Amino acid sequence: MKTIKTMLFIFLSCLTLTLQAQKIGLVLDSYVSDRWYLDKKLIAEKIKALGGECIVEVANGDAAEQVNLSKKLIKQGVKVLIVVAVDAVKSAEIVAIAKEAHVPVISYDRLIMSNDIALYISYNNTKVGELQAQYMLDRFPTGKYVLLNGPVSDNNAVQIRNGQMKVLQPSISNGKIKLLADFILSEWGEIEALMKMDEFFSSSEEKPEVVIAANDALADGTIQALPPDLDRKIAMTGQDADLSAVRYIISGKQTMTIYKPIKPLAYMAAELAFKLAKGGDAVGKTKFQSGSISVDAIFLDPIVVNKANYNETVVKDGHVKASELILRQN
Repeated sequence: MKTIKTMLFIFLSCLTLTLQAQKIGLVLDSYVSDRWYLDKKLIAEKIKALGGECIVEVANGDAAEQVNLSKKLIKQGVKVLIVVAVDAVKSAEIVAIAKEAHVPVISYDRLIMSNDIALYISYNNTKVGELQAQYMLDRFPTGKYVLLNGPVSDNNAVQIRNGQMKVLQPSISNGKIKLLADFILSEWGEIEALMKMDEFFSSSEEKPEVVIAANDALADGTIQALPPDLDRKIAMTGQDADLSAVRYIISGKQTMTIYKPIKPLAYMAAELAFKLAKGGDAVGKTKFQSGSISVDAIFLDPIVVNKANYNETVVKDGHVKASELILRQN
């Protein structure tokens, strides 16, 4: 009996040590968009359910700080890093440091420009841009357009704009669409978008029928900058299906958004990170090429959300609650 008890004690001790060893670091850019709170929550919950521990750090938009936070997590003994890059190029330093420590890095939602990442998982960002542009082109085959995109430090922004231009360029070239402005901002937040678009509306004699805003925060800033006579008169895209954006869509201030369901992406990141932490392989479904960078990648497909289908998409999935929309739909 004593031998059995001893063996059981040793087994449980080893099991405990194994579980304790599965520390996974999550390094976020910032909370400038509401969606990142949900990413963090779902990733951490899934890792905990799998038997591991998720340690979260937030860089608040500072690329150098993100490197320091990643070093801190590696020193704390994380087995894998999941990184939402502040800067696609600067974050390659994180990967180099992690490689020396034998810590795999998952590039989450945004590409890190390094051939040494273990895996890049995201939604198809080129398709995001194509969906935004095609949605508007179908409804406004002629007219005046403004493009409002995020920073080139985020490869997603580059891919999104490439997708937009792939769809729009033929109509721009033949004169059916007049591009009044093509803004590329330094961050994804609404404040810079508000300032840029307020300046545009104040100085431009021509007003657009369409604003293709790359995400909901940029759309929100644009909506706040609209002169009263243009309220609900400009068609506008977005991305992320933020609660405020869905409210705007219902009230007619915003036309559509791109929904990238967070749960499947977050759960996939957690499961693959846990697999890597245990010494397994996480193989991508495709090879993604960006310049000299070639990495294993897994891409999910984005979904268009508008006034006609928000109940069947974001509400049905629990991404937003119907009660939240009813309270302030105006």
